[in-house]
Amino acid sequence: MADPTVGDVFNQLVFVNGKLDQIDTNTFGLANAVSTLDSNVNLGFQNTADMLKILAQLDIEAIKLLFHLTQQNETIICALEKISNNTCETLAQVTTQTQLQKQMLDSTNVLRDIAESAYPSAALERKRLAELHAEVERCCPPEQPKPACSYQPCPKPRPIEKPELPEIPKNDDGHQPPIG
Repeated sequence: MADPTVGDVFNQLVFVNGKLDQIDTNTFGLANAVSTLDSNVNLGFQNTADMLKILAQLDIEAIKLLFHLTQQNETIICALEKISNNTCETLAQVTTQTQLQKQMLDSTNVLRDIAESAYPSAALERKRLAELHAEVERCCPPEQPKPACSYQPCPKPRPIEKPELPEIPKNDDGHQPPIG
Protein backbone atom coordinates (compact mmCIF):
# COMPACT_ATOMS: atom_id res chain seq x y z
CA MET A 1 0.00 0.00 0.00
CA ALA A 2 1.32 3.33 -0.94
CA ASP A 3 1.74 6.20 1.40
CA PRO A 4 -1.13 8.64 1.27
CA THR A 5 -0.46 11.86 -0.39
CA VAL A 6 -1.27 15.27 0.94
CA GLY A 7 -4.15 15.39 -1.52
CA ASP A 8 -5.49 12.10 -0.16
CA VAL A 9 -5.30 13.40 3.41
CA PHE A 10 -6.93 16.65 2.32
CA ASN A 11 -9.73 14.76 0.59
CA GLN A 12 -10.27 12.65 3.67
CA LEU A 13 -10.37 15.77 5.85
CA VAL A 14 -12.92 17.36 3.51
CA PHE A 15 -14.97 14.16 3.64
CA VAL A 16 -14.81 14.06 7.49
CA ASN A 17 -15.61 17.77 7.67
CA GLY A 18 -18.70 17.15 5.51
CA LYS A 19 -19.76 14.37 7.83
CA LEU A 20 -19.26 16.67 10.84
CA ASP A 21 -21.38 19.36 9.13
CA GLN A 22 -24.08 16.76 8.52
CA ILE A 23 -23.93 15.62 12.19
CA ASP A 24 -24.05 19.26 13.26
CA THR A 25 -27.09 19.86 11.04
CA ASN A 26 -28.79 16.74 12.36
CA THR A 27 -28.01 17.55 16.00
CA PHE A 28 -29.11 21.16 15.55
CA GLY A 29 -32.59 19.92 14.58
CA LEU A 30 -32.47 17.44 17.41
CA ALA A 31 -31.42 20.17 19.83
CA ASN A 32 -34.40 22.26 18.69
CA ALA A 33 -36.67 19.25 19.15
CA VAL A 34 -35.27 18.60 22.63
CA SER A 35 -35.64 22.28 23.48
CA THR A 36 -39.26 22.24 22.24
CA LEU A 37 -39.93 19.04 24.19
CA ASP A 38 -38.39 20.57 27.30
CA SER A 39 -40.58 23.68 26.90
CA ASN A 40 -43.68 21.52 26.41
CA VAL A 41 -42.87 19.38 29.45
CA ASN A 42 -42.27 22.52 31.56
CA LEU A 43 -45.54 24.00 30.30
CA GLY A 44 -47.33 20.74 31.11
CA PHE A 45 -45.91 20.72 34.63
CA GLN A 46 -46.88 24.37 35.09
CA ASN A 47 -50.43 23.68 33.83
CA THR A 48 -50.66 20.67 36.13
CA ALA A 49 -49.47 22.75 39.09
CA ASP A 50 -51.99 25.49 38.21
CA MET A 51 -54.82 22.95 38.01
CA LEU A 52 -53.76 21.42 41.33
CA LYS A 53 -53.93 24.89 42.91
CA ILE A 54 -57.45 25.30 41.49
CA LEU A 55 -58.47 21.89 42.84
CA ALA A 56 -57.05 22.84 46.24
CA GLN A 57 -59.11 26.06 46.21
CA LEU A 58 -62.21 24.06 45.26
CA ASP A 59 -61.52 21.66 48.14
CA ILE A 60 -61.21 24.58 50.57
CA GLU A 61 -64.58 25.97 49.46
CA ALA A 62 -66.14 22.49 49.69
CA ILE A 63 -64.84 22.14 53.25
CA LYS A 64 -66.35 25.52 54.16
CA LEU A 65 -69.69 24.37 52.78
CA LEU A 66 -69.46 21.06 54.67
CA PHE A 67 -68.73 22.94 57.89
CA HIS A 68 -71.77 25.16 57.30
CA LEU A 69 -73.96 22.11 56.63
CA THR A 70 -72.66 20.56 59.85
CA GLN A 71 -73.70 23.67 61.78
CA GLN A 72 -77.15 23.53 60.16
CA ASN A 73 -77.46 19.85 61.09
CA GLU A 74 -76.57 20.66 64.70
CA THR A 75 -79.37 23.25 64.72
CA ILE A 76 -81.81 20.73 63.23
CA ILE A 77 -80.83 18.11 65.83
CA CYS A 78 -81.31 20.65 68.63
CA ALA A 79 -84.79 21.57 67.35
CA LEU A 80 -85.73 17.88 66.97
CA GLU A 81 -84.58 17.15 70.52
CA LYS A 82 -86.80 19.97 71.81
CA ILE A 83 -89.75 18.71 69.76
CA SER A 84 -89.15 15.18 71.03
CA ASN A 85 -88.95 16.31 74.64
CA ASN A 86 -92.06 18.51 74.36
CA THR A 87 -93.99 15.73 72.63
CA CYS A 88 -93.11 13.24 75.36
CA GLU A 89 -94.02 15.68 78.16
CA THR A 90 -97.26 16.64 76.41
CA LEU A 91 -98.27 13.01 75.94
CA ALA A 92 -97.61 12.25 79.61
CA GLN A 93 -99.69 15.29 80.70
CA VAL A 94 -102.51 14.56 78.26
CA THR A 95 -102.77 10.98 79.45
CA THR A 96 -102.93 12.06 83.11
CA GLN A 97 -105.36 14.91 82.41
CA THR A 98 -107.67 12.69 80.36
CA GLN A 99 -107.98 10.20 83.20
CA LEU A 100 -108.65 12.99 85.71
CA GLN A 101 -111.21 14.65 83.41
CA LYS A 102 -113.13 11.38 83.01
CA GLN A 103 -113.27 10.96 86.80
CA MET A 104 -114.32 14.60 87.26
CA LEU A 105 -117.05 14.31 84.60
CA ASP A 106 -118.52 11.27 86.29
CA SER A 107 -118.45 12.97 89.69
CA THR A 108 -119.86 16.24 88.31
CA ASN A 109 -122.74 14.46 86.55
CA VAL A 110 -123.68 12.70 89.79
CA LEU A 111 -123.55 15.96 91.77
CA ARG A 112 -125.56 17.88 89.13
CA ASP A 113 -128.25 15.20 89.05
CA ILE A 114 -128.51 15.25 92.86
CA ALA A 115 -128.58 19.06 93.02
CA GLU A 116 -131.19 19.44 90.24
CA SER A 117 -133.50 16.88 91.79
CA ALA A 118 -133.15 18.47 95.26
CA TYR A 119 -133.33 22.10 94.05
CA PRO A 120 -135.27 22.40 90.76
CA SER A 121 -135.71 26.17 91.11
CA ALA A 122 -131.97 26.60 91.59
CA ALA A 123 -131.40 24.63 88.37
CA LEU A 124 -133.58 27.08 86.44
CA GLU A 125 -131.78 30.04 88.04
CA ARG A 126 -128.42 28.49 87.12
CA LYS A 127 -129.51 28.18 83.47
CA ARG A 128 -130.61 31.85 83.41
CA LEU A 129 -127.30 32.99 84.96
CA ALA A 130 -125.33 30.89 82.41
CA GLU A 131 -127.15 32.66 79.56
CA LEU A 132 -126.33 36.09 81.06
CA HIS A 133 -122.74 35.08 81.57
CA ALA A 134 -122.48 33.99 77.90
CA GLU A 135 -123.82 37.42 76.80
CA VAL A 136 -121.22 39.24 78.93
CA GLU A 137 -118.43 37.08 77.49
CA ARG A 138 -119.53 37.88 73.93
CA CYS A 139 -119.15 41.55 74.78
CA CYS A 140 -116.07 41.36 76.98
CA PRO A 141 -114.19 38.07 76.60
CA PRO A 142 -112.09 37.03 79.57
CA GLU A 143 -108.29 37.29 79.45
CA GLN A 144 -106.77 34.12 78.04
CA PRO A 145 -104.17 32.29 80.13
CA LYS A 146 -100.57 32.30 78.91
CA PRO A 147 -99.53 29.20 76.97
CA ALA A 148 -97.73 26.48 78.87
CA CYS A 149 -94.94 26.36 76.32
CA SER A 150 -92.86 29.22 74.98
CA TYR A 151 -90.78 28.31 71.93
CA GLN A 152 -87.08 29.08 72.15
CA PRO A 153 -85.39 28.63 68.77
CA CYS A 154 -82.03 26.88 68.49
CA PRO A 155 -78.98 28.89 67.48
CA LYS A 156 -78.63 29.12 63.72
CA PRO A 157 -75.40 29.41 61.79
CA ARG A 158 -74.92 32.55 59.78
CA PRO A 159 -75.92 32.26 56.11
CA ILE A 160 -73.20 30.83 53.93
CA GLU A 161 -71.54 33.23 51.56
CA LYS A 162 -71.15 32.46 47.89
CA PRO A 163 -68.02 30.32 47.50
CA GLU A 164 -64.98 31.99 45.99
CA LEU A 165 -64.38 29.51 43.21
CA PRO A 166 -61.28 29.92 41.08
CA GLU A 167 -61.62 30.42 37.35
CA ILE A 168 -60.42 27.46 35.34
CA PRO A 169 -58.28 28.67 32.44
CA LYS A 170 -59.39 27.82 28.91
CA ASN A 171 -57.42 26.20 26.10
CA ASP A 172 -56.57 28.05 22.90
CA ASP A 173 -59.79 26.67 21.40
CA GLY A 174 -61.85 28.37 24.15
CA HIS A 175 -62.78 25.14 25.99
CA GLN A 176 -61.82 24.19 29.48
CA PRO A 177 -59.30 21.36 29.70
CA PRO A 178 -60.55 18.13 31.26
CA ILE A 179 -59.77 17.76 34.96
CA GLY A 180 -58.67 14.38 36.14
